[in-house]
Amino acid sequence: MWNWGLLNMFDLRLFSRKDGFPFNRQLPIFNWYYPFEADYELLANPVLPFLMREQALTRRCAAYLHIPFCETICSFCPFTRGKYHGDEILQDYTQALEEELRLKRELMGRLTVNAIFVGGGTPSILNATQIESLGKAIHKYLDTTNLTEFTFELEVKSVTREILLAMRRIGVNRVSFGVQTFSKRHRALFSLDATTCQIRETAAMSNELFDYTNVDIIYGMAGQTPAELLNDVRQAVGLGTTSVDFYPLNNLSAQVRMHKMARNAGLQHLDAKQRTRYRLDIDDYLRAQGYCAINGYSYSRRNRPDDTLIQHTPKFLYHDIVYGYHDDAVIGYGASARTQLQGYNVYNHPDRTEYISRIRSGKVPWEAYGIGNSFDKGIVTFPYRGVLQKIRIPWDQVDPVTLRALEEAIKAELVVDKDDHYEITKRGWLFYVNLMYHLMPVKGKEWLSRRIDSQVAAGHESEQTSLVVTAQEANCLRP
Repeated sequence: MWNWGLLNMFDLRLFSRKDGFPFNRQLPIFNWYYPFEADYELLANPVLPFLMREQALTRRCAAYLHIPFCETICSFCPFTRGKYHGDEILQDYTQALEEELRLKRELMGRLTVNAIFVGGGTPSILNATQIESLGKAIHKYLDTTNLTEFTFELEVKSVTREILLAMRRIGVNRVSFGVQTFSKRHRALFSLDATTCQIRETAAMSNELFDYTNVDIIYGMAGQTPAELLNDVRQAVGLGTTSVDFYPLNNLSAQVRMHKMARNAGLQHLDAKQRTRYRLDIDDYLRAQGYCAINGYSYSRRNRPDDTLIQHTPKFLYHDIVYGYHDDAVIGYGASARTQLQGYNVYNHPDRTEYISRIRSGKVPWEAYGIGNSFDKGIVTFPYRGVLQKIRIPWDQVDPVTLRALEEAIKAELVVDKDDHYEITKRGWLFYVNLMYHLMPVKGKEWLSRRIDSQVAAGHESEQTSLVVTAQEANCLRP
């Protein structure tokens, strides 16, 4: 177990050298929504953010709907979810979602959305009737005239053609499903019980019915060998989806029982150096196969015959908004869903039964924080997107720590100045998580460091985070 420690906020060092690793260690957590809030920013009136929206200038907006029900509880999953125990609570929950859509319509007016993401949990656990009912409410209470992307997440055991057709009827044009790994021993470690046949059938049906399909793969799990990694990459590409996401296993967010199972199986955590090598191997293999990155995690077929580092078509618009600029908004619906409006973070109650109860009794099911305008968001999250448009940032209002960190990143050749925008380099993109942390103001670093400490204190384990290498290793690791 690695004890990060809050003081190590100041120990993530960026080197100016142009070879080897640009950082002295790898952050042991790989995704978060920024900016963060503090306890003292909790609002007495949780409705206020939605009443204030019309006074703020929102450039793009996404809606997120959370379905926290699963037939199988995967041991690596950090999201709010619970076992599915019959249709009654699922029906009650769907009705509560529709009521929250109506409630926020009353507060905010008919919100224009550019992207919708229905995630979980397992959204495909809804039956066709429930999907169509939810779709009807979405189109009734949200303005979908400018809707570009409508995603439903799938779990392959629950997918049927009837369910996929119901999704298509309500306007879904992108589906995503998690395979995570094809390794039998790691599927057992993760409590994954779908069959390879179910995975391939879901991929085939999805590719037939939708223009944009995606599959999620995890790498860097305890004991994973290079041969297992290569097999996962090859089989994921063989599913023929529009894009493939490759996520490093987030050990600190995984369930404690996953760590116990790994120890019982004699599997050791890979250290940060090995996991970084795997990231390089994935990148090299996919680019050789004609793929190109489209954001921090995702790859798709190259659409131009050049050496573009990150292409922006196709685009996963929902994540582009989530990891966007200060004036991009996300409105969340459902248990544990998060809303981010300019100056506010809002969190729905995480317990699905309590969420339903509050909706039924006419109570607001969320709490809200007034975080102020975080104009640095677009800079901090830029490594994930790959491009930072200068005109989008009110530079005179950005924290000096962030401005200084950006200059340091340019000096270290992780970022390049392109006159009207900044672009991430390959070195920067390979370490974009560290770069996001590096670009945060002190308040953000403190928040994330405390989060890491709390996960360790709760019994979650992390890989060894050191990236210090010998000169010989550095020569082997030049991107």
